[in-house]
Amino acid sequence: MKSGWMTVMVLGGLAAACVVGCADSTPPPNDQWAAANEQVGRATATAPAIPDAKLHLQLAQEDMQKSKALIGSDNRRATTLIALATAEAQLATALANAAQAQDAAQKAQGLLQGTAASPSGASNLQAPNAAPMTGVHSPSAK
Repeated sequence: MKSGWMTVMVLGGLAAACVVGCADSTPPPNDQWAAANEQVGRATATAPAIPDAKLHLQLAQEDMQKSKALIGSDNRRATTLIALATAEAQLATALANAAQAQDAAQKAQGLLQGTAASPSGASNLQAPNAAPMTGVHSPSAK
């Protein structure tokens, strides 16, 4: 009977040691959260005007809220959500920048097409201050 009781005590002690040793030892991701929050702030400046970017910005904001609630209780999950929020915010910023660049390129292309189509566009190709060529005789004019 003593050996059975002793076995239970040893196994119980090992289980308790495993629980303590296996607990979440990940430090709170406060610095990562602050950096991700800055990234979300940058995305907030440009993303709301672009539908796809706005969606990713909203996802990033949701992940930031969830991660803040988890800091202290589940730091590993909070760290994962912070990394996801950072990626979503970067994607929102990239989508907004791409849309702005595409808009600028289309405007520039429109200006170029407008210049090429106008009659004054052809005169812009002549050298400035060019004097008309008078007094030049062609060999066939003799």
